[in-house]
Amino acid sequence: MKIRIVTAVMAAGVACTAYAQEAWNKPWQRADGTITYGDQVFKNWREYHQSRRFLGNNDYRCGTDVRHDGQDGQEGEPHGMLGGGPSDCSFNSTNPSDAYDPSVVTYRVPVVVHVIRNSDGSQGNITQAKVESGIRILNEDFSALAGTNGENGNDCRIEFFLAEVDPNGNSTNGITYSNNSTWFNDGGNYWDSLAWDPDNYMNIYTNTASGALGYVPFLPQEGNPGANEDRVVVLWSTYGEDGPYGPPFDQGRTLTHEVGHYLGLFHVFDGCGGSCSTSGDRVCDTNPQSSPTWGCSNANSCGSADNIRNYMDYSADLCMEEFTPQQNRRMRCTLEHYR
Repeated sequence: MKIRIVTAVMAAGVACTAYAQEAWNKPWQRADGTITYGDQVFKNWREYHQSRRFLGNNDYRCGTDVRHDGQDGQEGEPHGMLGGGPSDCSFNSTNPSDAYDPSVVTYRVPVVVHVIRNSDGSQGNITQAKVESGIRILNEDFSALAGTNGENGNDCRIEFFLAEVDPNGNSTNGITYSNNSTWFNDGGNYWDSLAWDPDNYMNIYTNTASGALGYVPFLPQEGNPGANEDRVVVLWSTYGEDGPYGPPFDQGRTLTHEVGHYLGLFHVFDGCGGSCSTSGDRVCDTNPQSSPTWGCSNANSCGSADNIRNYMDYSADLCMEEFTPQQNRRMRCTLEHYR
Protein backbone atom coordinates (compact mmCIF):
# COMPACT_ATOMS: atom_id res chain seq x y z
CA MET A 1 0.00 0.00 0.00
CA LYS A 2 1.24 3.49 -0.83
CA ILE A 3 0.99 6.61 1.29
CA ARG A 4 -2.50 8.06 1.23
CA ILE A 5 -2.29 11.69 0.15
CA VAL A 6 -5.12 14.19 0.22
CA THR A 7 -5.20 15.87 -3.19
CA ALA A 8 -6.89 18.98 -4.51
CA VAL A 9 -7.13 18.84 -8.29
CA MET A 10 -6.69 22.20 -10.00
CA ALA A 11 -9.40 23.30 -12.43
CA ALA A 12 -6.99 23.15 -15.33
CA GLY A 13 -5.57 19.77 -14.47
CA VAL A 14 -6.63 16.55 -14.62
CA ALA A 15 10.75 -1.51 24.49
CA CYS A 16 14.17 0.16 24.53
CA THR A 17 17.40 -1.75 23.79
CA ALA A 18 20.09 -1.17 26.42
CA TYR A 19 23.45 0.04 25.12
CA ALA A 20 26.70 0.33 27.03
CA GLN A 21 28.00 3.84 26.36
CA GLU A 22 31.57 2.63 26.02
CA ALA A 23 30.45 0.50 23.04
CA TRP A 24 28.52 3.36 21.43
CA ASN A 25 29.89 4.22 17.96
CA LYS A 26 28.22 7.60 17.69
CA PRO A 27 28.22 10.81 19.75
CA TRP A 28 26.16 10.79 22.95
CA GLN A 29 24.50 13.85 24.44
CA ARG A 30 24.48 13.79 28.24
CA ALA A 31 21.96 15.30 30.62
CA ASP A 32 24.16 18.39 31.12
CA GLY A 33 24.07 19.06 27.37
CA THR A 34 27.68 18.10 26.66
CA ILE A 35 28.54 15.73 23.82
CA THR A 36 30.86 12.77 24.31
CA TYR A 37 32.51 10.91 21.43
CA GLY A 38 35.20 8.37 22.29
CA ASP A 39 37.36 10.03 24.93
CA GLN A 40 36.48 13.56 23.81
CA VAL A 41 33.94 15.89 25.39
CA PHE A 42 32.37 18.86 23.57
CA LYS A 43 30.30 21.55 25.21
CA ASN A 44 27.61 21.54 22.50
CA TRP A 45 26.76 20.31 19.00
CA ARG A 46 28.35 23.34 17.34
CA GLU A 47 31.72 22.54 18.94
CA TYR A 48 31.41 18.87 18.00
CA HIS A 49 30.61 19.70 14.36
CA GLN A 50 33.42 22.24 14.15
CA SER A 51 35.83 19.50 15.20
CA ARG A 52 34.45 17.20 12.51
CA ARG A 53 34.83 19.94 9.90
CA PHE A 54 38.41 20.59 10.99
CA LEU A 55 39.19 16.92 10.50
CA GLY A 56 37.74 17.00 6.99
CA ASN A 57 34.54 15.08 7.80
CA ASN A 58 31.77 16.98 6.02
CA ASP A 59 29.09 14.36 6.46
CA TYR A 60 27.66 15.95 9.60
CA ARG A 61 25.49 18.35 7.54
CA CYS A 62 23.43 15.43 6.27
CA GLY A 63 23.76 11.80 7.28
CA THR A 64 21.70 10.43 4.38
CA ASP A 65 23.79 7.68 2.79
CA VAL A 66 22.65 7.17 -0.80
CA ARG A 67 23.91 4.09 -2.62
CA HIS A 68 25.67 4.72 -5.91
CA ASP A 69 25.72 1.21 -7.32
CA GLY A 70 23.14 1.98 -9.99
CA GLN A 71 20.58 -0.44 -8.56
CA ASP A 72 17.03 0.54 -7.80
CA GLY A 73 15.49 -0.83 -4.65
CA GLN A 74 11.81 -1.57 -4.16
CA GLU A 75 10.01 0.08 -7.05
CA GLY A 76 6.62 1.62 -6.90
CA GLU A 77 3.65 0.62 -8.98
CA PRO A 78 2.25 2.54 -11.97
CA HIS A 79 -0.80 3.46 -9.90
CA GLY A 80 -0.67 7.28 -9.98
CA MET A 81 -3.68 9.19 -11.22
CA LEU A 82 -1.45 11.29 -13.48
CA GLY A 83 -0.16 8.40 -15.58
CA GLY A 84 3.46 7.56 -16.20
CA GLY A 85 5.31 5.15 -13.95
CA PRO A 86 8.15 4.71 -11.46
CA SER A 87 10.77 4.83 -14.21
CA ASP A 88 10.01 8.55 -14.55
CA CYS A 89 11.83 9.19 -11.27
CA SER A 90 13.84 6.05 -10.58
CA PHE A 91 17.09 5.86 -8.66
CA ASN A 92 18.95 6.10 -11.97
CA SER A 93 17.17 8.81 -13.93
CA THR A 94 14.54 11.53 -14.06
CA ASN A 95 11.95 12.22 -16.76
CA PRO A 96 10.53 15.70 -16.01
CA SER A 97 7.23 15.03 -17.74
CA ASP A 98 4.54 17.71 -17.81
CA ALA A 99 2.34 15.21 -15.95
CA TYR A 100 4.25 16.19 -12.81
CA ASP A 101 3.97 19.94 -13.26
CA PRO A 102 2.74 21.67 -10.07
CA SER A 103 -0.15 23.27 -11.98
CA VAL A 104 -1.86 19.88 -12.28
CA VAL A 105 -2.61 18.95 -8.67
CA THR A 106 -1.78 19.98 -5.10
CA TYR A 107 -0.63 17.25 -2.69
CA ARG A 108 -1.30 17.55 1.05
CA VAL A 109 0.79 15.25 3.22
CA PRO A 110 -0.14 14.47 6.86
CA VAL A 111 2.79 14.66 9.27
CA VAL A 112 3.50 13.41 12.79
CA VAL A 113 6.46 14.86 14.69
CA HIS A 114 7.91 12.56 17.36
CA VAL A 115 9.86 14.67 19.87
CA ILE A 116 12.33 12.40 21.67
CA ARG A 117 13.99 13.71 24.84
CA ASN A 118 16.52 12.11 27.16
CA SER A 119 15.24 10.08 30.10
CA ASP A 120 14.78 12.98 32.51
CA GLY A 121 13.51 15.37 29.83
CA SER A 122 16.39 17.83 30.34
CA GLN A 123 17.63 17.60 26.74
CA GLY A 124 15.74 17.59 23.46
CA ASN A 125 12.53 19.33 24.43
CA ILE A 126 10.72 21.14 21.62
CA THR A 127 7.56 23.06 22.41
CA GLN A 128 4.38 22.68 20.42
CA ALA A 129 4.88 26.20 19.04
CA LYS A 130 8.40 25.29 17.90
CA VAL A 131 7.14 22.09 16.25
CA GLU A 132 4.50 24.10 14.42
CA SER A 133 7.14 26.62 13.27
CA GLY A 134 9.07 23.79 11.60
CA ILE A 135 6.04 22.75 9.55
CA ARG A 136 5.34 26.39 8.70
CA ILE A 137 8.89 26.86 7.37
CA LEU A 138 8.61 23.61 5.42
CA ASN A 139 5.50 24.97 3.70
CA GLU A 140 7.08 28.37 3.09
CA ASP A 141 9.98 26.67 1.32
CA PHE A 142 7.97 24.18 -0.73
CA SER A 143 5.39 26.84 -1.68
CA ALA A 144 7.87 29.70 -2.30
CA LEU A 145 5.57 31.80 -0.16
CA ALA A 146 5.84 35.56 -0.68
CA GLY A 147 7.29 37.47 2.27
CA THR A 148 9.28 34.49 3.58
CA ASN A 149 12.87 33.31 3.19
CA GLY A 150 11.67 30.86 0.54
CA GLU A 151 9.88 33.37 -1.68
CA ASN A 152 12.55 33.33 -4.40
CA GLY A 153 12.06 29.61 -5.02
CA ASN A 154 9.54 27.68 -7.13
CA ASP A 155 6.13 26.61 -5.86
CA CYS A 156 6.05 22.81 -5.70
CA ARG A 157 2.40 22.57 -4.62
CA ILE A 158 3.24 20.01 -1.97
CA GLU A 159 1.79 21.02 1.39
CA PHE A 160 2.41 19.50 4.81
CA PHE A 161 0.12 19.58 7.81
CA LEU A 162 0.28 18.16 11.32
CA ALA A 163 -2.06 15.19 11.45
CA GLU A 164 -5.46 15.82 12.96
CA VAL A 165 -6.41 12.15 13.37
CA ASP A 166 -4.11 9.46 14.76
CA PRO A 167 -3.94 5.85 13.47
CA ASN A 168 -6.70 4.85 15.92
CA GLY A 169 -9.07 7.52 14.66
CA ASN A 170 -8.61 9.82 17.65
CA SER A 171 -8.14 13.58 17.42
CA THR A 172 -4.50 14.67 17.72
CA ASN A 173 -2.23 17.67 17.33
CA GLY A 174 0.22 15.53 15.33
CA ILE A 175 2.95 15.61 18.00
CA THR A 176 4.20 12.88 20.36
CA TYR A 177 6.69 13.15 23.23
CA SER A 178 8.94 10.37 24.54
CA ASN A 179 11.65 10.34 27.25
CA ASN A 180 14.35 7.74 26.58
CA SER A 181 18.09 8.44 26.53
CA THR A 182 18.90 5.65 24.07
CA TRP A 183 16.23 6.76 21.64
CA PHE A 184 17.31 10.37 22.15
CA ASN A 185 20.81 9.36 21.06
CA ASP A 186 19.33 7.73 17.94
CA GLY A 187 19.54 4.12 19.07
CA GLY A 188 17.22 1.31 20.02
CA ASN A 189 14.99 1.05 16.91
CA TYR A 190 12.61 3.62 18.39
CA TRP A 191 10.66 3.70 15.13
CA ASP A 192 9.26 0.23 15.81
CA SER A 193 7.63 1.62 18.96
CA LEU A 194 6.71 5.12 17.80
CA ALA A 195 5.98 5.10 14.06
CA TRP A 196 2.53 5.97 12.85
CA ASP A 197 1.75 3.95 9.71
CA PRO A 198 4.35 5.31 7.24
CA ASP A 199 1.97 4.54 4.37
CA ASN A 200 -0.36 7.20 5.75
CA TYR A 201 1.88 9.67 7.60
CA MET A 202 5.29 11.25 7.12
CA ASN A 203 7.07 10.46 10.40
CA ILE A 204 9.56 13.11 11.61
CA TYR A 205 11.76 12.34 14.62
CA THR A 206 13.83 14.86 16.57
CA ASN A 207 16.81 13.53 18.53
CA THR A 208 20.61 13.69 18.13
CA ALA A 209 20.49 12.28 14.58
CA SER A 210 23.61 10.17 15.24
CA GLY A 211 25.77 13.29 15.17
CA ALA A 212 24.52 14.68 11.85
CA LEU A 213 22.18 17.64 11.47
CA GLY A 214 19.67 15.25 9.94
CA TYR A 215 19.17 12.27 7.66
CA VAL A 216 16.74 9.84 6.08
CA PRO A 217 17.65 6.13 6.08
CA PHE A 218 17.06 5.77 2.32
CA LEU A 219 15.55 7.40 -0.71
CA PRO A 220 12.19 5.77 -1.49
CA GLN A 221 13.59 4.58 -4.83
CA GLU A 222 16.30 2.51 -3.13
CA GLY A 223 14.84 1.43 0.21
CA ASN A 224 11.61 0.17 1.70
CA PRO A 225 9.05 2.99 1.79
CA GLY A 226 6.19 2.23 4.14
CA ALA A 227 8.32 0.24 6.61
CA ASN A 228 8.47 1.46 10.21
CA GLU A 229 12.03 2.69 9.67
CA ASP A 230 10.90 4.99 6.83
CA ARG A 231 11.39 8.38 8.45
CA VAL A 232 12.93 11.85 8.57
CA VAL A 233 15.38 12.47 11.43
CA VAL A 234 16.45 15.97 12.50
CA LEU A 235 18.91 17.09 15.18
CA TRP A 236 16.56 18.53 17.78
CA SER A 237 18.47 21.80 18.21
CA THR A 238 18.24 22.65 14.49
CA TYR A 239 14.48 22.08 14.27
CA GLY A 240 12.18 25.02 13.62
CA GLU A 241 12.63 28.77 13.76
CA ASP A 242 15.53 30.12 15.85
CA GLY A 243 16.69 26.66 16.86
CA PRO A 244 19.03 26.66 19.87
CA TYR A 245 21.86 25.30 17.70
CA GLY A 246 22.34 28.87 16.52
CA PRO A 247 23.57 30.23 13.16
CA PRO A 248 24.11 29.06 10.49
CA PHE A 249 21.73 26.10 11.05
CA ASP A 250 18.93 27.60 13.12
CA GLN A 251 16.24 28.51 10.57
CA GLY A 252 14.63 25.13 9.96
CA ARG A 253 16.26 24.33 6.61
CA THR A 254 17.66 21.00 7.84
CA LEU A 255 14.09 19.70 7.77
CA THR A 256 13.52 21.11 4.26
CA HIS A 257 16.71 19.41 3.04
CA GLU A 258 15.83 16.03 4.56
CA VAL A 259 12.24 16.09 3.29
CA GLY A 260 13.77 16.65 -0.15
CA HIS A 261 15.57 13.31 0.31
CA TYR A 262 12.35 11.72 1.65
CA LEU A 263 10.75 12.75 -1.67
CA GLY A 264 13.51 11.30 -3.82
CA LEU A 265 16.04 14.13 -4.29
CA PHE A 266 19.81 13.64 -4.31
CA HIS A 267 22.41 16.12 -3.14
CA VAL A 268 23.28 18.61 -5.88
CA PHE A 269 27.01 17.85 -5.55
CA ASP A 270 28.05 14.58 -7.16
CA GLY A 271 30.57 15.28 -9.89
CA CYS A 272 30.95 17.28 -13.07
CA GLY A 273 30.42 14.82 -15.93
CA GLY A 274 27.80 12.58 -17.47
CA SER A 275 24.25 13.03 -18.69
CA CYS A 276 22.36 15.43 -16.41
CA SER A 277 19.26 13.19 -16.24
CA THR A 278 21.14 9.99 -15.38
CA SER A 279 24.15 11.18 -13.33
CA GLY A 280 24.83 13.61 -10.51
CA ASP A 281 21.49 14.53 -8.94
CA ARG A 282 19.58 13.22 -12.00
CA VAL A 283 18.11 16.71 -12.56
CA CYS A 284 18.99 18.89 -15.56
CA ASP A 285 18.20 22.38 -14.25
CA THR A 286 20.72 22.26 -11.41
CA ASN A 287 24.31 23.06 -12.33
CA PRO A 288 26.90 20.29 -12.05
CA GLN A 289 28.80 20.55 -8.78
CA SER A 290 31.65 18.45 -7.38
CA SER A 291 31.65 19.37 -3.68
CA PRO A 292 29.25 20.84 -1.11
CA THR A 293 28.97 24.52 -0.36
CA TRP A 294 29.61 25.83 3.14
CA GLY A 295 28.32 29.15 4.40
CA CYS A 296 27.19 31.48 1.63
CA SER A 297 30.33 31.54 -0.48
CA ASN A 298 30.19 31.68 -4.26
CA ALA A 299 31.94 28.80 -5.99
CA ASN A 300 32.11 27.20 -9.43
CA SER A 301 33.46 23.71 -8.82
CA CYS A 302 32.52 22.49 -12.33
CA GLY A 303 33.00 25.69 -14.32
CA SER A 304 29.52 27.06 -13.62
CA ALA A 305 28.03 28.60 -10.51
CA ASP A 306 27.46 26.08 -7.72
CA ASN A 307 23.97 25.61 -6.32
CA ILE A 308 24.51 27.56 -3.10
CA ARG A 309 20.85 28.63 -2.92
CA ASN A 310 19.47 25.14 -3.43
CA TYR A 311 17.98 23.29 -0.47
CA MET A 312 19.92 20.16 -1.48
CA ASP A 313 23.34 21.78 -1.04
CA TYR A 314 25.06 22.22 2.36
CA SER A 315 24.80 26.03 2.48
CA ALA A 316 23.88 28.05 5.56
CA ASP A 317 20.14 28.08 6.27
CA LEU A 318 19.65 31.73 5.29
CA CYS A 319 21.33 31.15 1.89
CA MET A 320 18.98 28.33 0.91
CA GLU A 321 15.90 29.46 -0.98
CA GLU A 322 14.90 27.12 -3.79
CA PHE A 323 14.10 23.80 -5.31
CA THR A 324 14.35 24.00 -9.11
CA PRO A 325 11.32 23.27 -11.34
CA GLN A 326 12.71 19.84 -12.28
CA GLN A 327 13.48 18.98 -8.67
CA ASN A 328 9.85 19.80 -7.95
CA ARG A 329 8.71 17.47 -10.72
CA ARG A 330 10.94 14.66 -9.43
CA MET A 331 9.47 15.01 -5.93
CA ARG A 332 5.92 15.04 -7.27
CA CYS A 333 6.68 11.96 -9.39
CA THR A 334 8.03 10.26 -6.25
CA LEU A 335 4.75 10.93 -4.44
CA GLU A 336 2.81 9.52 -7.40
CA HIS A 337 4.75 6.27 -7.77
CA TYR A 338 6.79 5.49 -4.66
CA ARG A 339 4.85 6.95 -1.73
